[in-house]
Amino acid sequence: MVWTTRRISLAAALGLLVAAIALPAHAQWAWRDDTGRTIYSDRPPPASVKQDQILRQPGAQTFGNAAQNNAPPPDGKGDGKEATKSGPKTIAEREMEFRKRMQESAEAEKKQAEEQARNEQRATECERMRGYLKALEEGQRIARTDAQGNREVLDDAQRAAEVKRVREAQTRSCS
Repeated sequence: MVWTTRRISLAAALGLLVAAIALPAHAQWAWRDDTGRTIYSDRPPPASVKQDQILRQPGAQTFGNAAQNNAPPPDGKGDGKEATKSGPKTIAEREMEFRKRMQESAEAEKKQAEEQARNEQRATECERMRGYLKALEEGQRIARTDAQGNREVLDDAQRAAEVKRVREAQTRSCS
């Protein structure tokens, strides 16, 4: 009885091994011949078989005609894109779309970072203008350096003109 159990276990293991090995060897091509009989093979059909007679080919997921299987036209005319538009996308097409999305995302992030940097710079400049305007309005002594490098203190007329200029700049930039 012990030998029988071992033989059954061995036979079952051997059967599973044969099934696992034979699994990839299943027919990858299926087509109908002129008599209407379905033929399964691991090799492509002969050249005499028309494209609409091919039911399944390697890489195709379902039975059906050539358009459903994303097959290129047999006459070599066209690029077969009419068929691929209706079916699932290839790995290359998905990879291209993924790379395009990544590039667009990177460009959008770069644009957003540049915009944020501009906004921060504008806010800093506005804060600087507010401080300068406050100093002008409070009557603090403001000195400038002229083209020859001489220091010049603003008089009341120059101060009023500078206040007007800074307020206009603030209106344009900080609103």
